[in-house]
Amino acid sequence: YKKTFTAIITFLCLMSGTALSHHAPGVTGTSQAGPVLTTSAATLQKGRLALTLHSSYVNMDDFSDSELHGFAEQGNDVHTFDYLYSVSAVAAYGITDDLTLSLSVPYKSIDNIREAHSDEPDEIHQHGDSDGIGDMTLLAHYRFLKMPARQLESTVIFGVKVPTGQTDEEDIHGERFETEHQPGSGSWDPMIGVAVTKRLERISLDADLRYILATEGSQDTDLGDLMNYDLAFSYHIPGKIMLDLVLEANGEWKQKQEIDGSKDENSGGHILYLSPGMRVRLNNALSAFISVGLPVIQDLNGIQSDTNFRTLFGISFVL
Repeated sequence: YKKTFTAIITFLCLMSGTALSHHAPGVTGTSQAGPVLTTSAATLQKGRLALTLHSSYVNMDDFSDSELHGFAEQGNDVHTFDYLYSVSAVAAYGITDDLTLSLSVPYKSIDNIREAHSDEPDEIHQHGDSDGIGDMTLLAHYRFLKMPARQLESTVIFGVKVPTGQTDEEDIHGERFETEHQPGSGSWDPMIGVAVTKRLERISLDADLRYILATEGSQDTDLGDLMNYDLAFSYHIPGKIMLDLVLEANGEWKQKQEIDGSKDENSGGHILYLSPGMRVRLNNALSAFISVGLPVIQDLNGIQSDTNFRTLFGISFVL
């Protein structure tokens, strides 16, 4: 039934033009240019509600069974999987013109998880898929700088990831997945960041920096702090159907995870995507967006599967 549920959600997203990555795409309900993944400094007007449905697909350059055998024979415990897929529902509300609150809930799926252990180098452990509801994220965006004459604004972002996701998913053998492969983390993770937006007629330049402080959660696991940084160039093409052409650089640095106080040397690292995309606006209320992320830098710790590409689709509606 889990596969059927995921397939239905995927179909609905594609039919509506939609999708996500590591954070929710910004929605402002205006006709100005704006990025897809980079957080804009713009906030919702007081009393306006934005609803977003988005999904992301991350395709991995997974290790073959023979490669896993080789790593295990060299004394390494290594895992791999085929792809990571997620669908998220996001609701945002303008408390004031300068303060927006948002809530997001994801559904996550990791396909074909496999592992090899150094103490059993001849055996490949087939775990199957992990699917379920992930952790809820609560965010506040407060615009502390607004200079209309210079078309410059800046916003501080703060919030927390709440451990509402599933942490007891089991593999095909009835064994509990490790926390890194669970939909939820079991941890309370505070986050803070800043976003800056500069507009030049039809052009929008956006940048953000966000940091998530991971704490210990399920199964004595600390998944590691996460830092995201993004830079976006957007060009607005007006018309009956408005179009934003977007080019972004999306960076992610992740700390090594710790399990029961021991660091996992095959975790964490740095990845940078170059992400062309676009947003189509039928009016100031309804828009659909797409982004394709191509990794240009992958500096991962230890032995980990590289990312081939990432796709993002989404649809937003502002009331």
